[in-house]
Amino acid sequence: MPLKKPSFMTAIEKAIGQTFKKQKLLISALTHPSSPDTESAGGLQFQRLEFLGDSIINSFIALEMYRIFPGANEGTLSRLRSILVSRKILAEIATKLRLKKYLRLGYHEQKHLDLLQEKIIADAYEALVAAIYLDLGRKKVEQFLTKCFKPYLNQKKLIQFGSHPKNILQEYSQKKSGGLPKYESQFDAAKKLFQASASLNKRVKAKGMGRTKQEAESAAATALIRKLKIK
Repeated sequence: MPLKKPSFMTAIEKAIGQTFKKQKLLISALTHPSSPDTESAGGLQFQRLEFLGDSIINSFIALEMYRIFPGANEGTLSRLRSILVSRKILAEIATKLRLKKYLRLGYHEQKHLDLLQEKIIADAYEALVAAIYLDLGRKKVEQFLTKCFKPYLNQKKLIQFGSHPKNILQEYSQKKSGGLPKYESQFDAAKKLFQASASLNKRVKAKGMGRTKQEAESAAATALIRKLKIK
Protein backbone atom coordinates (compact mmCIF):
# COMPACT_ATOMS: atom_id res chain seq x y z
CA MET A 1 0.00 0.00 0.00
CA PRO A 2 1.55 3.38 -1.04
CA LEU A 3 2.35 5.91 1.65
CA LYS A 4 -0.12 8.76 1.96
CA LYS A 5 1.23 12.19 1.01
CA PRO A 6 1.52 14.76 3.80
CA SER A 7 -1.43 17.19 3.65
CA PHE A 8 0.86 20.21 3.05
CA MET A 9 2.29 18.52 -0.06
CA THR A 10 -1.21 17.94 -1.41
CA ALA A 11 -2.02 21.61 -0.73
CA ILE A 12 1.10 22.82 -2.59
CA GLU A 13 0.42 20.59 -5.59
CA LYS A 14 -3.17 21.81 -5.73
CA ALA A 15 -2.02 25.46 -5.59
CA ILE A 16 0.40 25.03 -8.52
CA GLY A 17 -1.72 22.51 -10.44
CA GLN A 18 1.06 19.88 -10.67
CA THR A 19 1.45 16.43 -9.14
CA PHE A 20 5.08 15.48 -8.47
CA LYS A 21 6.62 12.03 -8.71
CA LYS A 22 9.72 13.09 -6.77
CA GLN A 23 8.41 15.18 -3.90
CA LYS A 24 11.92 16.06 -2.77
CA LEU A 25 12.37 18.18 -5.91
CA LEU A 26 9.31 20.24 -5.00
CA ILE A 27 10.49 20.64 -1.41
CA SER A 28 13.95 21.73 -2.64
CA ALA A 29 12.36 24.36 -4.90
CA LEU A 30 10.51 25.84 -1.94
CA THR A 31 13.38 25.65 0.58
CA HIS A 32 15.34 28.91 0.47
CA PRO A 33 19.09 28.70 1.27
CA SER A 34 18.42 30.75 4.42
CA SER A 35 16.18 28.01 5.84
CA PRO A 36 17.54 25.77 8.62
CA ASP A 37 15.98 22.89 6.65
CA THR A 38 18.33 23.46 3.70
CA GLU A 39 20.48 20.38 4.32
CA SER A 40 17.54 18.02 4.61
CA ALA A 41 16.16 19.49 1.36
CA GLY A 42 19.31 18.77 -0.64
CA GLY A 43 21.92 21.35 0.35
CA LEU A 44 22.11 24.25 -2.08
CA GLN A 45 19.67 22.63 -4.51
CA PHE A 46 17.43 25.73 -4.48
CA GLN A 47 20.10 27.86 -6.16
CA ARG A 48 20.84 25.17 -8.77
CA LEU A 49 17.12 24.89 -9.54
CA GLU A 50 16.83 28.68 -9.70
CA PHE A 51 19.66 28.80 -12.26
CA LEU A 52 18.04 26.15 -14.45
CA GLY A 53 14.56 27.64 -14.12
CA ASP A 54 15.81 31.05 -15.25
CA SER A 55 17.16 29.49 -18.48
CA ILE A 56 13.95 27.53 -19.11
CA ILE A 57 11.75 30.62 -18.67
CA ASN A 58 14.00 32.74 -20.92
CA SER A 59 13.89 30.10 -23.64
CA PHE A 60 10.11 29.74 -23.39
CA ILE A 61 9.50 33.51 -23.56
CA ALA A 62 11.96 33.95 -26.46
CA LEU A 63 10.03 31.35 -28.48
CA GLU A 64 6.69 32.99 -27.61
CA MET A 65 7.92 36.45 -28.64
CA TYR A 66 9.25 35.03 -31.91
CA ARG A 67 5.85 33.45 -32.58
CA ILE A 68 3.65 36.40 -31.55
CA PHE A 69 5.70 39.06 -33.38
CA PRO A 70 6.87 37.53 -36.69
CA GLY A 71 7.96 40.92 -38.05
CA ALA A 72 9.73 42.28 -34.96
CA ASN A 73 13.47 42.92 -34.96
CA GLU A 74 15.96 41.52 -32.45
CA GLY A 75 15.94 44.69 -30.33
CA THR A 76 12.17 44.67 -29.88
CA LEU A 77 12.08 40.95 -29.11
CA SER A 78 14.88 41.33 -26.54
CA ARG A 79 13.14 44.27 -24.87
CA LEU A 80 9.84 42.41 -24.57
CA ARG A 81 11.55 39.28 -23.26
CA SER A 82 13.45 41.24 -20.60
CA ILE A 83 10.17 42.75 -19.37
CA LEU A 84 8.37 39.40 -19.21
CA VAL A 85 11.18 37.61 -17.37
CA SER A 86 11.72 40.52 -14.97
CA ARG A 87 11.60 40.00 -11.22
CA LYS A 88 8.39 42.05 -11.06
CA ILE A 89 6.44 39.81 -13.46
CA LEU A 90 7.80 36.56 -11.99
CA ALA A 91 6.89 37.76 -8.49
CA GLU A 92 3.36 38.59 -9.69
CA ILE A 93 2.95 35.08 -11.06
CA ALA A 94 4.40 33.51 -7.90
CA THR A 95 1.97 35.56 -5.79
CA LYS A 96 -0.99 34.26 -7.81
CA LEU A 97 0.26 30.72 -7.12
CA ARG A 98 0.49 31.58 -3.39
CA LEU A 99 4.11 30.40 -3.26
CA LYS A 100 4.88 32.66 -0.29
CA LYS A 101 2.56 30.54 1.85
CA TYR A 102 4.66 27.42 1.21
CA LEU A 103 8.21 28.84 1.23
CA ARG A 104 10.63 27.61 3.90
CA LEU A 105 12.74 30.57 4.98
CA GLY A 106 15.31 31.53 7.58
CA TYR A 107 14.35 33.65 10.60
CA HIS A 108 15.73 36.93 9.16
CA GLU A 109 13.97 36.41 5.81
CA GLN A 110 10.67 35.60 7.53
CA LYS A 111 10.97 38.69 9.69
CA HIS A 112 11.77 40.99 6.73
CA LEU A 113 9.76 39.24 4.03
CA ASP A 114 7.90 42.44 3.09
CA LEU A 115 11.21 44.00 2.01
CA LEU A 116 12.64 40.87 0.37
CA GLN A 117 9.41 39.43 -0.96
CA GLU A 118 9.74 40.27 -4.67
CA LYS A 119 13.22 38.77 -5.06
CA ILE A 120 12.60 35.70 -2.91
CA ILE A 121 9.33 34.65 -4.49
CA ALA A 122 10.61 35.36 -8.02
CA ASP A 123 13.63 33.14 -7.28
CA ALA A 124 11.32 30.46 -5.86
CA TYR A 125 9.20 30.56 -9.00
CA GLU A 126 12.31 29.94 -11.15
CA ALA A 127 13.29 27.03 -8.89
CA LEU A 128 9.77 25.61 -9.14
CA VAL A 129 9.85 25.76 -12.95
CA ALA A 130 13.10 23.76 -12.95
CA ALA A 131 11.66 21.21 -10.51
CA ILE A 132 8.63 20.66 -12.77
CA TYR A 133 10.94 20.25 -15.79
CA LEU A 134 13.20 17.72 -14.03
CA ASP A 135 10.34 15.75 -12.54
CA LEU A 136 7.63 15.89 -15.20
CA GLY A 137 9.43 16.82 -18.42
CA ARG A 138 9.44 19.52 -21.09
CA LYS A 139 5.79 19.18 -22.17
CA LYS A 140 4.47 19.63 -18.64
CA VAL A 141 6.68 22.63 -17.91
CA GLU A 142 5.63 24.29 -21.18
CA GLN A 143 1.96 23.75 -20.29
CA PHE A 144 2.63 25.21 -16.83
CA LEU A 145 4.42 28.27 -18.24
CA THR A 146 1.74 28.81 -20.89
CA LYS A 147 -0.90 28.89 -18.16
CA CYS A 148 1.17 31.18 -15.90
CA PHE A 149 2.04 33.69 -18.64
CA LYS A 150 -1.32 33.60 -20.43
CA PRO A 151 -2.45 37.00 -19.01
CA TYR A 152 0.73 38.61 -20.39
CA LEU A 153 0.99 36.85 -23.75
CA ASN A 154 -1.41 38.88 -25.84
CA GLN A 155 -0.23 41.25 -28.52
CA LYS A 156 -2.09 44.32 -27.25
CA LYS A 157 -0.63 44.07 -23.75
CA LEU A 158 2.86 43.29 -25.06
CA ILE A 159 2.80 46.35 -27.30
CA GLN A 160 1.98 48.43 -24.21
CA PHE A 161 4.87 46.76 -22.33
CA GLY A 162 7.27 47.53 -25.16
CA SER A 163 5.97 51.02 -25.86
CA HIS A 164 8.37 53.30 -27.70
CA PRO A 165 9.69 56.22 -25.59
CA LYS A 166 8.11 58.75 -27.98
CA ASN A 167 4.71 57.11 -27.50
CA ILE A 168 5.10 57.15 -23.72
CA LEU A 169 6.07 60.83 -23.77
CA GLN A 170 3.19 61.70 -26.09
CA GLU A 171 0.67 59.92 -23.87
CA TYR A 172 2.02 61.74 -20.80
CA SER A 173 1.94 65.13 -22.55
CA GLN A 174 -1.64 64.69 -23.76
CA LYS A 175 -2.81 63.73 -20.27
CA LYS A 176 -1.03 66.66 -18.61
CA SER A 177 -1.63 69.51 -21.08
CA GLY A 178 -3.44 68.18 -24.12
CA GLY A 179 -0.46 69.14 -26.28
CA LEU A 180 2.26 67.16 -28.01
CA PRO A 181 6.02 66.95 -27.38
CA LYS A 182 8.16 68.94 -29.80
CA TYR A 183 11.30 67.51 -31.43
CA GLU A 184 14.15 69.33 -33.13
CA SER A 185 17.04 67.49 -34.78
CA GLN A 186 20.12 68.13 -36.87
CA PHE A 187 23.02 66.13 -38.23
CA ASP A 188 26.44 66.61 -36.62
CA ALA A 189 28.87 66.03 -39.51
CA ALA A 190 31.92 65.98 -37.22
CA LYS A 191 30.50 63.21 -35.02
CA LYS A 192 28.52 61.60 -37.87
CA LEU A 193 25.52 61.42 -35.57
CA PHE A 194 22.12 63.06 -35.31
CA GLN A 195 21.45 65.32 -32.33
CA ALA A 196 17.89 65.84 -31.17
CA SER A 197 16.06 67.68 -28.41
CA ALA A 198 12.64 66.88 -26.98
CA SER A 199 10.57 69.46 -25.13
CA LEU A 200 7.20 69.86 -23.44
CA ASN A 201 5.45 73.25 -23.39
CA LYS A 202 8.72 74.89 -24.53
CA ARG A 203 10.02 74.58 -20.98
CA VAL A 204 11.23 71.12 -20.03
CA LYS A 205 13.92 69.91 -22.42
CA ALA A 206 16.27 66.96 -22.89
CA LYS A 207 18.75 65.93 -25.57
CA GLY A 208 19.78 62.70 -27.26
CA MET A 209 22.02 61.38 -30.04
CA GLY A 210 21.75 58.52 -32.53
CA ARG A 211 22.85 57.16 -35.89
CA THR A 212 19.49 58.16 -37.39
CA LYS A 213 17.04 60.97 -36.73
CA GLN A 214 14.60 58.45 -35.23
CA GLU A 215 17.24 57.04 -32.86
CA ALA A 216 18.24 60.54 -31.72
CA GLU A 217 14.62 61.57 -31.07
CA SER A 218 14.00 58.32 -29.21
CA ALA A 219 17.09 58.96 -27.05
CA ALA A 220 15.89 62.52 -26.35
CA ALA A 221 12.42 61.23 -25.41
CA THR A 222 13.99 58.64 -23.07
CA ALA A 223 16.10 61.37 -21.41
CA LEU A 224 13.03 63.55 -20.92
CA ILE A 225 11.02 60.64 -19.49
CA ARG A 226 13.80 60.14 -16.91
CA LYS A 227 13.98 63.85 -16.20
CA LEU A 228 10.23 64.01 -15.56
CA LYS A 229 10.32 60.70 -13.65
CA ILE A 230 7.52 59.27 -15.75
CA LYS A 231 6.76 55.67 -14.74
